Parts: sequence; C-alpha cells; structure tokens
Amino acid sequence: MLAIASQAIVPRVATRVIPRRRVPTRAAATSPSSLKPRGVVAQPAKRVAMRPAAVFAASVFAAKDDDDDWEDIDPDDIEFLDGEFVVEAFDDEDQLAKALCAEVEENAKACLAEGSGFTLAVPGGSVAKALAGLKDAKGIDWSKVHLFFVNERVPDGKCYKLAMDTWVSAVGMPDANVHKPDAGGSVEEEAAAYEAQMRTLAEGDDDVMMLDEVNGLPVFDLILLGMGADGHVGSIYPDSDALKDETGAAVLGVDMPGKRSITMSLPLINTAERVVVAASGTKKAETVRAVLEDDESELPGACVDAFSTIFFLDSGAASKLVAYAEEEE
Repeated sequence: MLAIASQAIVPRVATRVIPRRRVPTRAAATSPSSLKPRGVVAQPAKRVAMRPAAVFAASVFAAKDDDDDWEDIDPDDIEFLDGEFVVEAFDDEDQLAKALCAEVEENAKACLAEGSGFTLAVPGGSVAKALAGLKDAKGIDWSKVHLFFVNERVPDGKCYKLAMDTWVSAVGMPDANVHKPDAGGSVEEEAAAYEAQMRTLAEGDDDVMMLDEVNGLPVFDLILLGMGADGHVGSIYPDSDALKDETGAAVLGVDMPGKRSITMSLPLINTAERVVVAASGTKKAETVRAVLEDDESELPGACVDAFSTIFFLDSGAASKLVAYAEEEE
C-alpha cells in the first residue's frame, strides 16, 4: 500500500505570505533519521498568513535576515499556519505513478468536498504519462475540475495533446475546463494571454480559484512538476532568464533555440496550496541529491518552495541521498 500522508491535504487559506524559508532545511528533511524508502517524511513548516486588515509587501519580509528585524511587525497581525516538506521514495516508476494519481484523486475529492472546484496544473513528459491511471478514478466530478499546464510548447500544444490522449478525454472533463494556450502570437503574448485565463477564472463567482491577497497571483490547489536531470522544472532552466525573473508575472515566455514555450513562473508555483515534484531514474540521482541536500543549490528544483512541497522519487532518483543509502545498507 502506498504511504500517502492523510495530513498532506491542506485546507485552502485566503491570505498567505511566503517571505523566505523559515523551516528546517531540505538536508534536515532528508536526514538518516527521517527518510525511509517508501515512507513519508514530514517536517513542520511555518507559513505566515496576514490578516486582511494588515497590508505588508512580501519584499519587506524577504529583506529581513535576523529575527530581531521582526520587532516592527505587530504580532496581532500575524498568524502561523502549519505547512510541510515531504520526501517519499518508491520502489519503482510504477509505484511512483500510482502515487501521483492518488495525489490528484485525494486532493480533488478534498477540494470538491468543500463545495468549491479543484484547480490542477500538470506538465508533459513522464509525469503526464504517469497520470494514465486517472482513467480509473472514481468519485470525482470532473465538471468541477479545471486543468492548466505548467509549461507548453507554442504553437505545438504537446502537453495538451499528451494529457488529452493519456487521460483527460477518458474521464470526460469538459473542454471548457481544459485551459490551453491558444493566443497564436509571440511567446510573450501567449504567456500574457494564458495568465489572463487564470485570472478570469479566479475573478469568477463560482469560487473555483482565488488570488493571493499579497502577491496577487492565482492560487492553484495542486501543481505537479517533473524535474529534469539538469534540475529544470516546467520550462525554467538553470541560469535562465525565467529562473531569475522578478517581474511578478504568473506566466513567462521562453524563447529558446528550437523550443518556444510558456511556463508558470516560480512565484506562481510557490503560491500554490500544494506542489509535488517527481523525479525518477539514476540519471537524476545527483541532481536530486543537490536539490535536497545542498542548502546553497540554485537549481530550479531547489527553488520550489510552496506551502506544502512534496518530492516523489523512485529508488534510482533517491539512490544518492545520504539517508536513502544508509537505509538500504
């Protein structure tokens, strides 16, 4: 049986600030006393939620490195919400795929049970293929699920086509709920139009999606990411403009030789209620180690820092983690 943490489904909250990491380091979260193959590692995190009456810029928090710098902030205007950082290792890719499907099912049902919709973002590649098991999911009203894509080739629509062929058509999700880039312009125009789709949904009256009250970005219920051997997520690559972007945009245009695409920005990804990063194969083992055990890593995968951040690994991808190696001995 897969070990999926029941406490992992975090109720949506109306206002949040993520100033910087004030939680145990990733290395601590994957220490020998924590990480166990096929087990759940949950480290308590603290997320700051501002009351609506208080208006603070996230940059104010980000600039504060010492605890005594917080003395100017009224404690009555801050509440701390428990977040989590979890690493799970599975025997093989098949078990990892089942866990990804379970993530979607459990979080979808939890959100729909609240009487609202469920917003999901998926990438292409191996993660998209792993979701084939959703064809057998029971008890989900797909008419209340809205699907977006973490990144997408333009104008090819490869991620959209893969999702449709793999599971979306089979579950009967309405076409209007499958949001794809279709502006037909430059990558910048495509990015702006795709962000507008998100904001239109968030500004609707049906409570499907909300906007974060601090950074103004759309809040997804669940974002799935695949991490490449170079540490990229979405179309955010190491040392790229997209990684360094500080515009605050939700969606960015990426114009690389032979690869024109749009991608969700890191601020948008990190504003989500829950993000799952999946990696499999020994070719990614060193990157996984750097992302999870090197506090100084600037790889895109290491910059994923949502309120609830989960890493799903197979045994190959986890093989160079110190904790995993010691558990295997």
